[in-house]
Amino acid sequence: MPVINNAIYDHVAHTWWDEDGFMSLLRTAINPPRFAYFEQALTGVLKRQPAGLTVLDVGCGGGLLSERFAALGCQVTGLDRAAAGLAAARAHAEASGLRIDYQQGSAEQLPFADQQFDVVCCCDVLEHVDDVDAVLAEIARVLKPGGVFFFDTINRTLRSKLLAIKLAQDWALTRLMPADVHVWHQFIRPQELQQGMARHGLGQVVMAGLSPVGNPLRPLWGLLLHKLGRLSFAGLGERIRLGATRDMSVSYMGYALREPIAG
Repeated sequence: MPVINNAIYDHVAHTWWDEDGFMSLLRTAINPPRFAYFEQALTGVLKRQPAGLTVLDVGCGGGLLSERFAALGCQVTGLDRAAAGLAAARAHAEASGLRIDYQQGSAEQLPFADQQFDVVCCCDVLEHVDDVDAVLAEIARVLKPGGVFFFDTINRTLRSKLLAIKLAQDWALTRLMPADVHVWHQFIRPQELQQGMARHGLGQVVMAGLSPVGNPLRPLWGLLLHKLGRLSFAGLGERIRLGATRDMSVSYMGYALREPIAG
């Protein structure tokens, strides 16, 4: 059984904000529609005013989500295990004029007090950890009652194995990232995640797929140009239009609310 290569994030930390490098796909293809969904949920559906909200970004990496929340006026703390990624996040936030408190730590043992945050987000993370239940327990612990948990992850289906493993990692003709950045057995089915959240008082769950929208030929043509060396990773990401859909067969996102704490 393949072992996930989380050490890759130590080696590519300097590329979080670069134009070329596979991390650019997160910044240009995935983060914009994902954050748009979160912002609409927070302000449009849940009617929370972002200014002054305390936000914890668990597994913040180079700060893609942290910076988006900070730009809304939230008081953001970013946590990651990778010191190199945190250095890149701090440098970019400073250059962007954003105040974000970046700290090193583990998602399984969050170094924060109970009921400290209004919002916790955990994206591109759950499929990488060894103990999802421990991470969910910690997230629930640090969330205030009524607080919002935003998440995204990858579904464990045959389609995700084809697209996220075979096409994206294994097959040389289509490969976009190194082997074992993801491993299929660590992907999480929506019902498994919902059951885990329920065990820790995270309810009223809403989920949506994060899937391609628009003309499917546009990303295919972009992939060809990229393989020919005529398009950067960032340029390819801009051609991959994603949005909130009903199709959760590969990637999905959503939110849950921290229920009142008994006793």
